[in-house]
Amino acid sequence: MLWIEPVGLENPGGTRGSTHFSTISYGETAYSEIRRFVVIRNRGSFSQCIPIQTYRRRGATKPGLVPEDHGVIYTGERGDDPPELLENEGISKSPIRVDSAAGELLEPESRINYGKPYAVEHNVKVLEIGQVAPEHIHLLQIYFEDTMRLA
Repeated sequence: MLWIEPVGLENPGGTRGSTHFSTISYGETAYSEIRRFVVIRNRGSFSQCIPIQTYRRRGATKPGLVPEDHGVIYTGERGDDPPELLENEGISKSPIRVDSAAGELLEPESRINYGKPYAVEHNVKVLEIGQVAPEHIHLLQIYFEDTMRLA
C-alpha cells in the first residue's frame, strides 16, 4: 500500500530509493513509499498489521533495530529453502513463507517486524502479495503475541 508518514526531526528532502519526500502543511516534511504488511487481525473497519521491510537491503542488521523482534519472510513454494540470514543478523525466529499471488515476490532481505503493529484502514488501495503458508500461520501468531507480551 502507499504509506505516508512524517519524517521527524531529520529533513533529508529529495528522493531516496522508492521513497519520496514532500513538504506538507506547516512546513513539515512527510515521506511516501510503498510498504508491505502482514495482516494479523481484521478489526472491522481496519486490520491490525505488521510491516515487512528490507531496511535498504540491510535486513535486521540496520543499526537501532531489535533483531529479536524480527524474522525472515519470503515468497516460495512448499519445500523451498528460505533466504540465508545476513552476516551478524541475530534473528532466531523461524522463517515465514508466503504463497505468492500473481507472481508477487519479496526480496531476500525482507524482514517482518513483530514488534511494530499498525492499524491499516480497509478503505485504502492495496495490492495482495499472497497468503502466509498454512503451515506457518501458527508461528506468525505465536511470534506476534510473544513479542507484544515482552514490549
